Formats: sequence, C-alpha cells, structure tokens
Amino acid sequence: MTHSEGKNLEAGGWCQLMRIDTQSCLQCSDSCSSCYNTSESACITCKDSLFKSSDDSSTCVQKCSKDEFLNENLECVKCQIYGCVRCNTNQICDQCDQNFKLDIANNQCILMNNVCPFLIDFISGPSNLKQCNNECPQSFYQNMEAQICEETVKCIQIEESQKLSFTQRVIEVQPINEDQYLVVGNACTFALLDNNWKVINIQILQNITDYDYIYTNNGNEITKESFVIGNQGGCLAGSKLLVMNFQTFEIVFESNIDFDYIVVYVDQKNGIIFLQSNYIDTLLWYDVINKRLSSYQIGYSKITQIFQIQSNNTTNYLIQIEDLSLQVNFKYY
Repeated sequence: MTHSEGKNLEAGGWCQLMRIDTQSCLQCSDSCSSCYNTSESACITCKDSLFKSSDDSSTCVQKCSKDEFLNENLECVKCQIYGCVRCNTNQICDQCDQNFKLDIANNQCILMNNVCPFLIDFISGPSNLKQCNNECPQSFYQNMEAQICEETVKCIQIEESQKLSFTQRVIEVQPINEDQYLVVGNACTFALLDNNWKVINIQILQNITDYDYIYTNNGNEITKESFVIGNQGGCLAGSKLLVMNFQTFEIVFESNIDFDYIVVYVDQKNGIIFLQSNYIDTLLWYDVINKRLSSYQIGYSKITQIFQIQSNNTTNYLIQIEDLSLQVNFKYY
C-alpha cells in the first residue's frame, strides 16, 4: 500500500481533488461543492440550493421527491409510512396518497373504501396503483386495518445450549462461509453459529472487567470496537488489537496499540481495516491477508468518510477528514 497527500497546487489554496500521477488539480462536477472524483455521482457535499439524493448519497438534486422530506443535514429522506406522500422529520405523516386516508392516531395511511372491492383484498407495490390482491407476497404480512401488505422484519433467534450461552447485545452478523455465521456482541464477544442459528463456539477476545463502564452507554457500544472480515474477527478494546481465525480458533495477530482506537472502515474485498483514535494523530490500517499493521500521520482531525474506488487491479481509498482542504489518498495494489 502507498499513500499520497494533497498539495498546495493552486494559488487559492489546497486542491479539492488531485490527480496523483500528474500532481495536477481536477474540478468537481457542477453540482458538487466537494467530491472524490469528477463524476456527477461522486459528491461529498452539494453546492448551495442542492441536496443529497435519498437514492444515492453521492448525488445532488434540485429538490426532494414528493414522498421525501429534507433533514437538518440537507439530505432527502423518504417517508417510511406506506402510502404517505408528505411527512415531517420525525416520520409523522401529514398527507397520504389519493388512494388512502390519514389515520393520525396510529400514524398510518388506510386504504380508501372504494379502492379494493373486498375487505379481504390488500394493496402491495407502489401505493398509487390500484393493484388489489387477496394475499400478500412472501416476507410481507397483511395489515388488516390499513388493507396493505407490510414488510416483515425478521428477527434472529439464536439457539443456545446449556454449555454455550450468548448473553451480549448483538452488534453485527456476518456469513463467513455457506454454512456458518459469525455474530458480534458487546464486550468483544463472538459467537460462531451454524445455518440453523445454533451456537457452535463462543469466544471473548478481550476480557475487560469494566468494559460496560468504559465502552457502553445504556447497553449500546459508544464506538465500534470489534469487526468481522472474512473468517476472522477482531477487537480493539484495552489498547490492543487482537484478531482470531474462527475456522481454526487461533489468534493470528496480536499487537499493543498504546491508545484506544475505533473501527472507521472495513474493506471486505481486500481485507483492510482502517482504525482511528481520538487521542493520537495516527491512522492505522490492518492488512488481514499479510497480517500487517501500518500507520500514517493525519493530524488530530476526525475522519468523516472513507470512499473506496476500484480501478483495474488497484484500490484507491479517499479519506475525508474534518478539514476539507486536506484529503489523503491511499492506493492498495
């Protein structure tokens, strides 16, 4: 991996976007105030009077759609209430589609009596189409009151045994092969499950007595202290990076990192994890394939976003920090 840092190439200051090979400045598209390449769909921030699209957060639009609202970050956000065409920032519906009437008490849109001829029919698909069905598709349930098909939220039920009890709050679930899942819980706790969600093995990578006091608030981890990449899981708590292979249950990497770091980005394809600390001006990245930990000085600014750009056999990471005038570009070959 190599890295390059933006230089003061323009009379007015830093380059917004720099071409590494020619050391020349590039221009963002007309809709972008800042960007990570010259495409119209590569905006980091939008120009005045433009807003982030709800379909693609890297694209700027002139106005939000009728079923969207503008949030405090000037982003278009879709209403989550089925049949609602106008809602506020708290997802409270103000107006329903013409085929629905507003139920204010329950914050839902109820199908008009004349849309479907039978009370046992349900609307599915786009709410503005009069498509009535007597049953809902798989993974949807019948909302009898509103006469709509609503998507079912599937909850994971982990099957525990007397010897293996997983009691931590689940943070992440990742498949690591065709038959197994790796579940990450609070306090650097990892559970290997089969495809029936039965616990095979549980590992606590960092057994820290006062973990909840240091790293959680009301049962939720304040920052991301654990990660899964491929068949490996890792933990950063206690100022130590510890990585285990969950096929062999062997510790494949262990290193003291002196300060508490958090996970800011995971590249599953290339096996790279980026780490940052609030207490030191160093960015770390761990290479899973080569089992190597590297560092780069970025100052004390907070990383706000990392963009991954694939080009032939090269992966570029554009790292945006709080000071927009400084952008760091990493290349992974």
